[in-house]
Amino acid sequence: MTNTVSPVEPAIREIPLNHLSPAPENARKTSPGEAAFAELKASIAAHGLLENLVVRADGGNGSFAVLAGGRRLAALKALAEDGALDTDCPVPCRIAPNGNAGELSLAENVVRVAMHPADQVEAFKALAEDGLSVGGIAARFGVSERTVEQRLRLGNAAPELIEAYRADEIDLETLKAFAVTADHGRQQAVWKRVSAQGYRPTACQVKRMITDERVPASSAIARFVGIEAYEAAGGPVLRDLFAGEHENGVWLEDPALLNDLAMQKLQAAAGELATRWKWAEAVLEMDWNATARFGRVRPEPGELTDEEKAEIERLRNRHDELANLDDDEWTEALAEEAGKIDARIDEIEDQTEARAKFRAGDFAVAGCIATVGRDGTLQVIQGLVKPEDMPKEAGGGASQQNGGPANGIAGRIERSSVSAPAAPPPDPKAEAREEAGVGLGLADDLRAVRTALVKAHLASDFEAAFDLVVFQMCRAVFAPGYRGHALDIDFKETAGRPTARMNDEDFDAWSPGEAMLADRSHLPFGWMEEEDDAACFAALRTLPRADKEKLFAAATARTVKGQLAFEHGARPELEATVARLGIDFAKHVRPTAAMLWSRTRKDRILDTARETLGAAWASARSKCKKADIAKAMEDAFAEGPVPLGVTAMAHAAALAWTMPGFAAFDKGGADGDGSASANGNGRTEAAPGNGHDSPAKNPVEQSIAGANGATDAAAAGDGGPRAAVPAVDPGDGHDAGGVTEVPEFLRRVS
Repeated sequence: MTNTVSPVEPAIREIPLNHLSPAPENARKTSPGEAAFAELKASIAAHGLLENLVVRADGGNGSFAVLAGGRRLAALKALAEDGALDTDCPVPCRIAPNGNAGELSLAENVVRVAMHPADQVEAFKALAEDGLSVGGIAARFGVSERTVEQRLRLGNAAPELIEAYRADEIDLETLKAFAVTADHGRQQAVWKRVSAQGYRPTACQVKRMITDERVPASSAIARFVGIEAYEAAGGPVLRDLFAGEHENGVWLEDPALLNDLAMQKLQAAAGELATRWKWAEAVLEMDWNATARFGRVRPEPGELTDEEKAEIERLRNRHDELANLDDDEWTEALAEEAGKIDARIDEIEDQTEARAKFRAGDFAVAGCIATVGRDGTLQVIQGLVKPEDMPKEAGGGASQQNGGPANGIAGRIERSSVSAPAAPPPDPKAEAREEAGVGLGLADDLRAVRTALVKAHLASDFEAAFDLVVFQMCRAVFAPGYRGHALDIDFKETAGRPTARMNDEDFDAWSPGEAMLADRSHLPFGWMEEEDDAACFAALRTLPRADKEKLFAAATARTVKGQLAFEHGARPELEATVARLGIDFAKHVRPTAAMLWSRTRKDRILDTARETLGAAWASARSKCKKADIAKAMEDAFAEGPVPLGVTAMAHAAALAWTMPGFAAFDKGGADGDGSASANGNGRTEAAPGNGHDSPAKNPVEQSIAGANGATDAAAAGDGGPRAAVPAVDPGDGHDAGGVTEVPEFLRRVS
């Protein structure tokens, strides 16, 4: 009988600080960093040592080595150096027996679990509610005040958001995005929307929704007004304490107040400008259409001084000298000199342009607009002439630039050059709205109401929806030059071969499907020759249903993304479709030396030979060169008479063999060098119902079979309802088969 002895509890005793030193067995070798050390030091200073050290005797002179708690020991000694502790202050220590020091140190560091951030946030919040200031919390825990403010802001998140974070329904960054605002109502409204969307919300999405309808402080109008002026007027500001250095973390929550303040500032500027110009207006935003309706007067350009002319001539001569240097003569110093020359010429030209002046007559007829520039500064658009102020000839003709009547407006701008307003480009959308008597905002509302009703009725009319999809799909695939579509769906024909094979004539023989797809003679394309879109669609609608189905299948086929069955990420719905089509790949494509065998590892070739042609055939050639084996495999797997050395049964097996990844759900892998490899059994994995024995379904097949039980039942001939369509023409890239079932999602809703 074995006696069980309980381990002796190591003794806890107080040891003077100056008798403690780090143990070499301490498992922690990497320092967490200065910030973490500062936090620990502040915590010990404020709260004392909350956890004792683990030590072992270090010799017989009363010294002890610290196995667990090296950071705490360093913090205690640092506090002693600062004078906050006595150098011989007693430290509670747990005395560990010798012999397993390293294991104890490792266990002490590994098994600890850090507090969940949500718990830490609520703990900080409780301290603040107890009256401890931000500065006091920061000092007691050795962190910055900004860190405390951030954690308190997280503590102000709605309780359901904290619980969602605990349950890992959102991550910390997303919780921070919610905490941009302290308004629980807005947080909860956004959470209700994103939690119902069926996928995990992101921080960017939440922040965008939280700050919707708010104006970022980085915007031009916010910079023009200034945050200080906005806040002084009582404007609320939303600040993101978690924003990075280069991120916008401030939003102005009262756009109306911001616009009012901007207009006040612009109107003040316009009032000062009106003392010089005939008129001045304040406008928040300007675009080309707004300024194009005005005529323009141009200021007299400034002139270069004699000194500037001489300097520019000197600079340009030097520029020409540098431009004529050979490439090997250039140095970094010369390149820097050339850059300075260009900059100086630009500077002189800018100075000259700034000296341009309007004439007295210009101020009498023209005005200006004060607006907010894109850089957030005041922008003044000067020299604008209203249509009613444009000068006219005596006979009522065009503007007169020189001479003319000595009275009226034209007389006051006798030497001014006035350009007529620029004709704005025609806007057919605006013209259509104007003709209908509907404004832009009303059009938006009416469009939304009408579209919702159209969608609701179209959702229950298969024929109408089918015509729309066929129309757009066929024009996108077969005539991609068309622009404008009714449906927000993108279709495009996928590439037929790798880029490197685009001009490879040998690839034509390898890929017989290309020729099958190229034959479009059986497809009805006459409707696409109509003159306009309306006539095209009307012609499509009159096609027989069978023709529409041919077009739909042909266009859909040309959008298929390429994949091999064994590839990672291969779409199971496409593999299920391949199985449903029952394609005899072995009949269409025979492996040749150039295409497959010379690009496959020798051991894989022999494995395939062993499984199809027999062990004796493979063993007899195992010592041959790879090129010779590849040629022998090409002959053995080719159609025609039975090759020498190959039995009739082995040749039949070779003819039935399908290349890796061709058969539906083929699990065959790939070689290390990326070349193709044989499938699992080296033979065709025939699709169910194609005349071969069906292989056992893999998990993906099983999941699809379970999700498509109705389809499987129909294929088995259970007498269930099915929509029959004619067999696809072989010229369209498919083998002719029996009646094909229309997918469930294409059946008209009854």
